[in-house]
Amino acid sequence: MRIKTIIWSAAFILLVSQIPINAQNMGHHNGEWGADPDSLVTTTFSGIVTIDSSQMMPLYFLDTNHDGNPDYFLIFGPLWYQPANSAATRPADGDSITITGGEHESMTGQWPVVIVYSIDGQFWREPYEPTWNHMQGENDHEMGGEGMCGNHIFGMDHDSLQTVSLNGTALIDSTFMHEQVYLDTNGDGTPDYFLNFGPPWYTPSSGATRPASGDSLSIVGGLLSDSTMSILVVYEINGLAWRDSSQAMSHFGGRWISRTMNHSQRVYAPFDTASWMQINPGWGGSGQWHHGGMMMPDSMYAQMMEVYPQNIPNTDGQNAFAAYEIAFRTSGGSGNMWQGNGCGGHMTFASNFQMQLHYTDQQLQNNHLSETNIQARYWDDDQNHWVTLHSAVVDSQTNTVSIAGQEIGGFVILTAESVPTGVSENDPAIAAEFALQQNYPNPFNPETTIEFSTPKRADVKLTIYNMLGKVVATPFNRVTDAGVHRVQFQAASLPSGIYFYEIRINNRIVGIRKMTLAK
Repeated sequence: MRIKTIIWSAAFILLVSQIPINAQNMGHHNGEWGADPDSLVTTTFSGIVTIDSSQMMPLYFLDTNHDGNPDYFLIFGPLWYQPANSAATRPADGDSITITGGEHESMTGQWPVVIVYSIDGQFWREPYEPTWNHMQGENDHEMGGEGMCGNHIFGMDHDSLQTVSLNGTALIDSTFMHEQVYLDTNGDGTPDYFLNFGPPWYTPSSGATRPASGDSLSIVGGLLSDSTMSILVVYEINGLAWRDSSQAMSHFGGRWISRTMNHSQRVYAPFDTASWMQINPGWGGSGQWHHGGMMMPDSMYAQMMEVYPQNIPNTDGQNAFAAYEIAFRTSGGSGNMWQGNGCGGHMTFASNFQMQLHYTDQQLQNNHLSETNIQARYWDDDQNHWVTLHSAVVDSQTNTVSIAGQEIGGFVILTAESVPTGVSENDPAIAAEFALQQNYPNPFNPETTIEFSTPKRADVKLTIYNMLGKVVATPFNRVTDAGVHRVQFQAASLPSGIYFYEIRINNRIVGIRKMTLAK
């Protein structure tokens, strides 16, 4: 591992050690660690920045009451992060700034954590980034834009992806929602490519897994070289297949549909051939748009994308575990649904269309939902409420929901019932969440206990790192049953200092904590 990468890895581990990691709030969305947006409150603060430069990387704080003491700890992401199309920059010590961000209470009783969204009104990062839909450039959107609403339209102006092979080191931004993976090809510790592995619930059948920070990578993928930051749609990782390159364009490209077409046209969601919509001949009728009385165009560009349910407005209380944006656009790229911008509106076709939405067990589990009473709903912007699609047919064997009809919405969600949380006295002590507890005692010499819990049988790996990000021990690495587990870690051979322990459940990081060895 190159020195710059070691330094970056250590700096990043130190950064996330300041964030309260907890399976209840900050470490268990979509099986990744980082901040769960469900637990964040969007707020705006003004104050004076103070920077602690005594660590391996600067730590940012905000003094809002001007008493000279920090009131909030600010998270800007890895040192190399900079939004592509924004003039926002990290503040200097003593700067007076206004921050909008996601606030979370500190588990340590110190400063509340704020994950920064904007600085002095300028975009810094998107709260809920469905980065697998980025096909026009990394971070090429404005604050609040996501999916196709953020103009991530691919296929209208691109006919193919250039297949390339690249080698480098994995750089990972785990500040938020799910891990975003970058590739450093020249060893300078900064990203050169954004690696598009698809949504966090996507896993290939080849056994290939997403990389960890600092991993050496050999990537074969489809390159978009005209983006602000080059995007590589991953086909292979270290010789193992990730996705079928021959299907890349049919997924990302969307499809043009003609009002005079004679054959059905099917459009797929990115990374999932099991999620699609099919538009049939006669959709334009006589040319009248049946919603609003507007004229149907001669052709439209149809596209569907799967996004986080949090990206869809008005989903509070819906128990949404999967969400889709549907768009129909003119040749100029403007939205063609009744609402006008292509997002959130709905329209009526003159002929029936079909839609199939695929979900995974992981999506249900992450949201603590069962397959009982799964429903599909679309947003009716006229009536300002969710409409249940009673024609939906659920197949729990294939994990699909099939829909047919003439009314189509720009926002479509899948909902389900919550899993009961009660545990009877006769049940084993099964945790309600994947969880990693603080080690005890802490500080310790030379032995300490690390406790974790899983709600089901899973492959669990517990890894210990030193301050340089180097693995010093792997005290637990095997498939284990559901329940609470305690691991005795013996550090007699290690020097005094700060260490970090990380837990992976089924190769997904769900927690990382700091501990101190004091001899």
